[in-house]
Amino acid sequence: MDFLLVQFGLSVFTYNSETNKYSQRTYNFYVFPKPLNRQAPDGRFMCQTSSIAFLANQDFDFNKLFKHGIPYLSASGEERLVNRLEEKQKLKEESHPESIPIPDNDKPQIEEICSRIENFLASDAKELTIDRCNGFMRRLVYQEARLRWPKKVRVESKIENTWHCLVVQRVGTKEQEEERENERREQEKMEIKEAVGLSNLMKKIVESEKIIVGHNMLLDLCHIIHQFFTPLPSDYSEFKTLIHGLFPRLLDTKVICQSQKFKELVSSSNLNILLDIVSKPPFSIPDVEPVEGRSYSVLKEKLHEAGYDAYITGLCFIALSNYLGTLQNSENATVLPNSPLLNPFLNKLPIARLKDVPYVNLVGKDPNPSRDHVFHITFPKEWKHAEIMQLFSPFGGGYISWLSDTSAYIGLYRRDQASAALAALCNGTICKIQKYTKHQATLQTAVPPDDRKRKLSASENVDVKDGEKSTANGAKAPENDDDEWQVVTGKRRKKRKEQVAADKKVFEESDAWN
Repeated sequence: MDFLLVQFGLSVFTYNSETNKYSQRTYNFYVFPKPLNRQAPDGRFMCQTSSIAFLANQDFDFNKLFKHGIPYLSASGEERLVNRLEEKQKLKEESHPESIPIPDNDKPQIEEICSRIENFLASDAKELTIDRCNGFMRRLVYQEARLRWPKKVRVESKIENTWHCLVVQRVGTKEQEEERENERREQEKMEIKEAVGLSNLMKKIVESEKIIVGHNMLLDLCHIIHQFFTPLPSDYSEFKTLIHGLFPRLLDTKVICQSQKFKELVSSSNLNILLDIVSKPPFSIPDVEPVEGRSYSVLKEKLHEAGYDAYITGLCFIALSNYLGTLQNSENATVLPNSPLLNPFLNKLPIARLKDVPYVNLVGKDPNPSRDHVFHITFPKEWKHAEIMQLFSPFGGGYISWLSDTSAYIGLYRRDQASAALAALCNGTICKIQKYTKHQATLQTAVPPDDRKRKLSASENVDVKDGEKSTANGAKAPENDDDEWQVVTGKRRKKRKEQVAADKKVFEESDAWN
């Protein structure tokens, strides 16, 4: 939540049915939420040294980011900015506040400024700039100008080269002042529009309801929603509903690669390796016509630049989609993003590091793999990783996910040893072991009935859409989307690292799996 999104890549692919070709325009935006005036939110952010070092090694242009990055505001930030400007306008229209006495040590400076204003009124100059005034001095100058030259001068604050200054101008006729006030309000509207910046593009993308393709994009979507729209909800069902409400049609190339039809052909879903794989048979990348000045080329790699990554994601998606078409027809076929052949992958996002949960399903129930090989264990506080591993070593060992100093989950590498492990260890006196499902049931009873009812209602509302099928392009959709997936069997791998970092937490001690 405390990091910034600093670069945004967007590649727009347009299919021409007459030429049977795609054209593409790609954009690489440097984005930085710098405040354009005193009313705009002035955010704080953190940076991770390894990330900065990585970006520097990739020739990331930090000067361009901080000096010329496109600003943006979330919906709540935009609302706060508008409200502050409205409050400022109301204060100007209300009666002036009471005068405050000028401290003796400030009187010489105030008199010097007032003398400069007198000389300005006697001259032909259009305006007078008073440099480097702190907030209190500006307040005193406003007061003295109002008392000494009512309806003759106008004093406004301005920022020049990061310094606050005051600009003094003559008051014009009634018509001139009305025109100037209208211009000022239009200027404020333009400032708000400029401050909203890239968020306007995000709104257009949402309004378009276009199919959005990404690669391993769950974290990208989290950042996009948090930075440009609204804070992320803590409730998982609300989180899925929020993503689907903003982006109703999502396709992730990593989910496609991990499915049954592709996993034997795609040895790695790393993006640059994937591009190399789909450039060779049985895949092929069709000719994509570039738009001059708005395109990348695979001949000139720019990996980890957001625009280039978006571009090659689009190429990989086209190659993967068209391969599905060749499975239906002996000849090459063009499969567009709205084809029913892609329905098994629609609105499913991959989760990193979870081998048997291939995706988050935004419009239905998530995969629910067996947890019979997972146990909840409580043990003495002085126990470390070695003691737990020793306990389960006769049964092939397992992956430990620490919950606290005295509790953890352990998932056996050899799932077929689950019954034997439970029978041998369930009567231990030093530690307590129970099945994962039993421990989850105890957590469920700890949730207030009203909360359970609310969560159930939210999931039921989502599930209503689960049966919807697209009939575009005339192709037949698979009867059961989940038939595309094969759950990991859990057979022990020949080469498995015995030592696993003890502080990594995969399972959360919560209602996460329901």
